[in-house]
Amino acid sequence: MAEKNTDEINITDVPDESPADTEYDEDTPDSSEDFDEEDEEDEDDEEEERRRRKEERRRKKRRRRSGGRLIFAIVMVTLIMSIGVFSALGVISVAQEMLGLKRTNADFSVEIPNDSGTEAIANILADEGIISNPTLFRIVSKLKGADGTFVAGIHTLNPNMTYNALIEALQEEAINPREFIEITFPEGIRLIDAAKKLEDAGVCPADDFIKAFNSSSFGFDFEKDVTASVKKFYKMEGYFFPDTYQFYLDEDPKNVAKTVYRNFDYRVTPNEFGRMEDMGLTLEETMTLASIVQAEAAGKTDMRLVASVFLNRLNSPDTFPLLQSDPTTKYVNEVIKPNLEVYSQTICDAYDTYIGAGLPPGPICNPGLEAINAVLYPTESDYYYFCSNIETEEFYYAETLEEHEQNLVLAGLA
Repeated sequence: MAEKNTDEINITDVPDESPADTEYDEDTPDSSEDFDEEDEEDEDDEEEERRRRKEERRRKKRRRRSGGRLIFAIVMVTLIMSIGVFSALGVISVAQEMLGLKRTNADFSVEIPNDSGTEAIANILADEGIISNPTLFRIVSKLKGADGTFVAGIHTLNPNMTYNALIEALQEEAINPREFIEITFPEGIRLIDAAKKLEDAGVCPADDFIKAFNSSSFGFDFEKDVTASVKKFYKMEGYFFPDTYQFYLDEDPKNVAKTVYRNFDYRVTPNEFGRMEDMGLTLEETMTLASIVQAEAAGKTDMRLVASVFLNRLNSPDTFPLLQSDPTTKYVNEVIKPNLEVYSQTICDAYDTYIGAGLPPGPICNPGLEAINAVLYPTESDYYYFCSNIETEEFYYAETLEEHEQNLVLAGLA
């Protein structure tokens, strides 16, 4: 039999201390519970942060909406006010047009062709300066039931008449047909000679025409660029555009003047005015120099060379203060002196380019388009002198006085 091992542990003697039987100490902290509480606090903080951010986004969105609504409101108020202002201006403009306000007070003979509709009549009235808005006239005519009731023929109309008055006048019996005449006025004709042609043709008295032509205003754009001066003889000399015209016999001088004004306004286009601006020339300077060129030369080539001579002199006033153009002296002796009501040496000297420096106060004749373009598009040259043979009409140009004196011999002038 084996000997018993005294070192063997009797398990029955070891105290049983399983976890289930271990006594719980309330004072001992429970670490798992601490972690749970911390997690809950973190979650609460995150939730609060999310709410705070969400609220901040809502506030920003509200601010953006409020700002957008404010800008929209400002834009709408501005738009409404602008529409109101323009509408008011439009109403005023339409009212002035229909009532004939701020327009010329002068009677004009207007011819309405046979079978003319309202649109054609409205355009005729606009072309004649009687109205400014053909569309508005057509609307008023339609609203009044006047379409188709207008009488063909010649009617006496006034720009300051109301639309109602114009419509009624056009519905009345027309003036008996009048005889007309066709007259051609050559380039370079003087105003006094043009007036004499009108009188000789039975259109109107010369003196009455000259008075009407120099004192009337018809609202054409070019009129504002024509200046009056105490040194100027005829205010509108230079603006009787050379052309072939048709005039009624025994016509009102103002009607004749208006016809000529309209032709100048049509012939001298924005292209010419733009070129004047590029060259630094006014309308008056252009027409005055063109009248001198017209009186000095006939062909386009010589016109442009002659223009260059005068422009070179005008650009060198210290060396060449005088233009020395013979036609200006003739204008003084043949037009100004015989027709001055009160003699003025000042006017005479201002027009005579052998005495007065620079350009005369105004044109000395009525130039054509070639002379006007010669001034606006001159040939580039270094010439300061020219002369021509009276018989052959050949021109000679020179840069110096010595060369000019030799040319005078060649031209048979010395």
